[in-house]
Amino acid sequence: MKKLITSALPYVNNQPHLGNIVGSVLSGDVYNRYCRMKGEESLYICGTDEYGTAIEMEAIAQGTTPEEICKKNREIHKRVYEWFGIGFDYFGHTSSPSHTQLVQQLFMKMYNNGYFKEEEVEQFYCECCRLFLADRYVVGECKFCGECQAKGDQCDACGHSYKPTDLLSPQCSICSSSPVVKKSKHLFFELGRFKPRLEELYKENGHLWSQNAQNIFNQWMAIDLYPRCMTRDLKFQWGVPVPLEAFKEKVFYVWFDAPIGYLTFLKDLVGESFDDWCRQAELVQFMGKDNVCFHTVIFPAMLSATGDRLPLVSRLSATEYLQFENKKFSKSRRHGIFGLDLVDGKLGKACIWRYYLMKIRPEGTKDANFSFYDFQKSVSGDLINNLGNFVNRVLKYIKQKCGGHVQIEGLDERDMKCVDVVNELFERYKERMDEIRLRDGLQMVFEISGIGNEYVQGGVSDGARRSHCFCFGFSLVVLMAKMVHPFIPDSSLRMLKMCGVEEAELKMDMKMKVFYEHSLGDDIEPLFENFSPEQIEEMARHG
Repeated sequence: MKKLITSALPYVNNQPHLGNIVGSVLSGDVYNRYCRMKGEESLYICGTDEYGTAIEMEAIAQGTTPEEICKKNREIHKRVYEWFGIGFDYFGHTSSPSHTQLVQQLFMKMYNNGYFKEEEVEQFYCECCRLFLADRYVVGECKFCGECQAKGDQCDACGHSYKPTDLLSPQCSICSSSPVVKKSKHLFFELGRFKPRLEELYKENGHLWSQNAQNIFNQWMAIDLYPRCMTRDLKFQWGVPVPLEAFKEKVFYVWFDAPIGYLTFLKDLVGESFDDWCRQAELVQFMGKDNVCFHTVIFPAMLSATGDRLPLVSRLSATEYLQFENKKFSKSRRHGIFGLDLVDGKLGKACIWRYYLMKIRPEGTKDANFSFYDFQKSVSGDLINNLGNFVNRVLKYIKQKCGGHVQIEGLDERDMKCVDVVNELFERYKERMDEIRLRDGLQMVFEISGIGNEYVQGGVSDGARRSHCFCFGFSLVVLMAKMVHPFIPDSSLRMLKMCGVEEAELKMDMKMKVFYEHSLGDDIEPLFENFSPEQIEEMARHG
């Protein structure tokens, strides 16, 4: 079966931090590389989410246009993802003409099928700015806790959600004047009509979702699903225009158009094969847990409302939050590591960041924490002293003592026991990766590396036996080069090159392959470098 793999579209109002990266694009990249190694036909699609109030507010604050904000920040995102080695098949953006066309086309199908209704709602209107104020354009006092800078839809201090008109002492966040309440007509999507279809979807595929995604979905199914407003009044009309004469002054809510971006980008990529992909592909989605309700409830309902055969979510992997030194990431407070902090290489190469983020990937039901102390300890312990030491030790011995040639006459009882244990771990690795338990899959690599180190240390009785052990260890090096490839592909390719194994051999075998005869590559060098004093100092500044 074909796999359409997507990562939640990063919002382009700011650069991504480590939590954004591990929760969506890096996890999707690791899984896609694994699928390709298994010989599966997959496409990995993502792009920037560019519409909405936050972009408008940023444009107003900077005295520029939403288009300029998106153009500048889109390049930042692309630069960061390229540095991390994220291998998208297509990376689009939702302000493209093709996206507008598809969103309007799908909306009209939903509308003509009778799944939208018109309602008047009360909104704040700023007579000074002459516009209806979307949620983020209003600040005021929270009626629950008294916070005086509460946002129009949610108080960050106490976490309560509410209608903007519930705010006390409201102010326009643009000009600080007091708004008035006016009525405005909007389009509401009748979400509740799709509850039976959503429950059916969960019965079919829910077991393939991460546990936190299942929990969030079931919380939504336990309550009434009310019609949801899918249109907005925005100052710059920065969004996909509603293709109805009565609503020509309005745009779609960003959470209506953004998920359709997956289909836009797929269509941009495959062209006339779009319908075939929609019919045949298994949709596999990666995101942080805050996006789950949109991808398991609202988006599948929207697609069902079109009446078309479009891919509904099959597998879904949602991460918990990643903290930085036990606190939330905050750009304004300069707390955390953000994409541009890494691309100059002062804090190390991409491979060690990919490795550590996947090691601490918050894939259970608890948040994870990024710690520079644990980062340095893990790189030194796992990459350098465990994996790197084994690879370098085996290949250097074969190069220096065996003339660069692997040669084994046969396997003895000790070898066969090692093969059995390694194959069991390799099978467990594949099971974890298939289940999208990527962090657990990575752990299997280091368990095998530890077994390899113990194995070669035990074969020191005489020269011939010692050479046999190191030549046998070569087969473990090749296996681990393949297992580690989804996580740290550049390091994997270096391992294969030193082993003299072609990149074409980079496929997921059924079991460990034993090399009885083989010749190494030319240059044998350490895979990983320890942190320099300057890098340690740089990390201390960020911590």
